[in-house]
Amino acid sequence: MSRSGVNRTGRSTKEPRHVRLYHWFLETEAWKSLTGNQRAIYINIAARYRGPGSNNGRIPYSVREAAEDLHIGKSTAGRDLAVLQERGFLRVTTKGAFSWKHRHATEWQLTEFPSDVSDEISTKEFARWKPEIQNTVPSQHSTVPVAGPISTFSGTGLSKNAPDSSRSGTVSRPSTVQRCHDGYTSSLPGAKRGE
Repeated sequence: MSRSGVNRTGRSTKEPRHVRLYHWFLETEAWKSLTGNQRAIYINIAARYRGPGSNNGRIPYSVREAAEDLHIGKSTAGRDLAVLQERGFLRVTTKGAFSWKHRHATEWQLTEFPSDVSDEISTKEFARWKPEIQNTVPSQHSTVPVAGPISTFSGTGLSKNAPDSSRSGTVSRPSTVQRCHDGYTSSLPGAKRGE
């Protein structure tokens, strides 16, 4: 007489519980953008998922648990969980509460799998996530406002006609050697007299 999930030799035919990360999942821009801590938090939450038809949408995991598991601060753990939501890996289904009447961790849904709370199919929002393109080319018409006197040597005064009412001006390079009235030459400290 054979039991369900056991073969003729008495060994289990069920796979041991595991977290499976497919190559296509690892190649998404969203996954590549994560830090090591963020990836570890995702894997910790995925490890609590018991498979189809079980608890996706009711996976408990708190900021405190993340901080303890990864040996990081609570504020860092909270930011990392927020990034996982923003990238589309996780969705909050029940917000955690720690009042004296109600004490429970936040419950999560992995968007990689269908929800077990509603009839929603897997949305895989992370697969559509794209990083924002930053403009790294500086403006060609950038100006530096001048807030005080330009130079004691030479230069132009403050312009009253500068655009957007900001002060602007130019500074000439001061001469290294300036002649004095007594015939000697003065320069920066360390210069010899009579040169």
